[in-house]
Amino acid sequence: MKNSCDADMMQWDKFFSEMKDSLLFQMHRIHSIMFRVANGLIQKAAVPIKIEQLPVLMTVFDFRKLSQQEVADIISRDKSSVQRTVVALQKKGLVQVEADEKDKRKNILSTTETGTFVATQIRDIMRKVEEEIFSAFESSDRLTTINVIKETADRLEGAAYG
Repeated sequence: MKNSCDADMMQWDKFFSEMKDSLLFQMHRIHSIMFRVANGLIQKAAVPIKIEQLPVLMTVFDFRKLSQQEVADIISRDKSSVQRTVVALQKKGLVQVEADEKDKRKNILSTTETGTFVATQIRDIMRKVEEEIFSAFESSDRLTTINVIKETADRLEGAAYG
């Protein structure tokens, strides 16, 4: 029995050793930390939104009037996921939905006055999240890190969709 436990432990140690040095594992760690910091700041500010709803709200806020399909395309989520988020944001009074005058099959989204206020608060929170994350960086590494990540994401997207 002891040999089996020792073997399992050795296998776990090997697995963890390999994982901790992988890009995927480290990116996941950073993602988790950023979400945890953001959720904490969102709760502290009493903003009535979940971090998963941010892309929809902020896209509608930034572009002013968009169809649900356009939002889905911009944030790379499926239309049904966007629809569920829109319903939740609508119930909170942050987003309004109107039928498109030209194409009644389309719903046009815009932020309400409250949604605009919340989106502005979220912009401030996003800056605070970045400040907190970047506090772990040397100042000279901040811009380099952002540029490397952005360029890598751009190349990967180009390869995936090009």
